[in-house]
Amino acid sequence: MLVIQEQRLTISQAQQLSPTLNHSQAILSSMVNNSDVYLFSSEQIFRIDVTLRSHIIDSALTLAKNGVNFETFYRTKGNPNYWEITEMGGLQLRNGSQPSTALQDIFNNGSAYGFECATAMEIVLLHGMLLTIGERLFNELYHNLYLWDWQDIPNLPLTIVSVQQGDIPGDVRYFKNPQVSPNHMAFQGENVIVLPEKRYYGHGIGIGDHDYFVTQLNRARRPGATMDAYLMPRATRIIAERIVYLSQSFIQIPQPAVPV
Repeated sequence: MLVIQEQRLTISQAQQLSPTLNHSQAILSSMVNNSDVYLFSSEQIFRIDVTLRSHIIDSALTLAKNGVNFETFYRTKGNPNYWEITEMGGLQLRNGSQPSTALQDIFNNGSAYGFECATAMEIVLLHGMLLTIGERLFNELYHNLYLWDWQDIPNLPLTIVSVQQGDIPGDVRYFKNPQVSPNHMAFQGENVIVLPEKRYYGHGIGIGDHDYFVTQLNRARRPGATMDAYLMPRATRIIAERIVYLSQSFIQIPQPAVPV
């Protein structure tokens, strides 16, 4: 259910307010037809949310096919022109490098990089932010950019919400593998970006539907395991209202497809 300023919207009303982007139709349909309530206090915040989600999906699709490798934290690699590798396996922006240029290099020069799935989620979310707010503001907000664990990133406002029914493209979900083998701890779970058409992107596993991810994780279970991997009933998403606060007067969000 999609609600803006206390008014429940139909799909046609949502389309009139939404920017026309690659994945806006899938995002709107998921919100309108979902039993969970998606509440926005203004049309501007709604447009920001749809814009950001569409860019996150584009970023995930690009990262999935650009040749970047899956590595554990202790085997992280990156382009030394932009990044230093820390002892914890993070990517620390080099002094003098522009955050936007360094982040974009991961998408342009994927074979030079290797990182864990949690780092991949941070990279996708931040790239979605870059495409949404532009280079100038991104460079101001993330001047000391550090890529490692996506759960605690300065100026990337995240919230975790309960999910009762269906997915909204652009969310981050998590497949848990409760009986993983001690020999395959890298597959104790998989962070994924929700894509349109009931698909997911997970770094190191690829793109597939729910059953595909369960099957891939099940292969890493310990001998005698009886519990399947499963999708946890929660989602992580960027708080659109906070983007407005952070962006101040710099942000430019596409206007509605149809004048209202």
